[in-house]
Amino acid sequence: MSDEYHDARAAVRCATDYILRWVEIANEAHGVDIVYSLVYTTLWAGNVSHLRGKVYAEIDEIPPDEERRPITIRQVADSLGLPYETVRRRVVEMLKRGVAKKVGREGFIVPGEALARPEMVSSLRRSHASLTRFLKELKALGVEAT
Repeated sequence: MSDEYHDARAAVRCATDYILRWVEIANEAHGVDIVYSLVYTTLWAGNVSHLRGKVYAEIDEIPPDEERRPITIRQVADSLGLPYETVRRRVVEMLKRGVAKKVGREGFIVPGEALARPEMVSSLRRSHASLTRFLKELKALGVEAT
């Protein structure tokens, strides 16, 4: 067996556990289905994908709305491989809940005030703990990025 695939099945099991914990955390935070959680996550991640490194890295350092890049429903749908209408319905629901905002004709953002809600901060803390656990599990297996 090549070193490239050292403990591959064990590592994938750890990754799968991490993904399933993310699903649980996201669904609890939003109180809806996984598609909503995926659309929401894709939207906010797309809004801040240009921010790298330790910019706005701390839990209480939410990037201001002016620094978010709006993305369109089509971009989210294409990214997830979902029908446009499925994503559009979820975004409409987000607008009603006040967790998304339309920015002119450019697209949509998840505003900072939505990310500052207690349930979102709680899910961020839980997601960080889950990620830390995942990284420790990989380290214990001797899996390193190369």
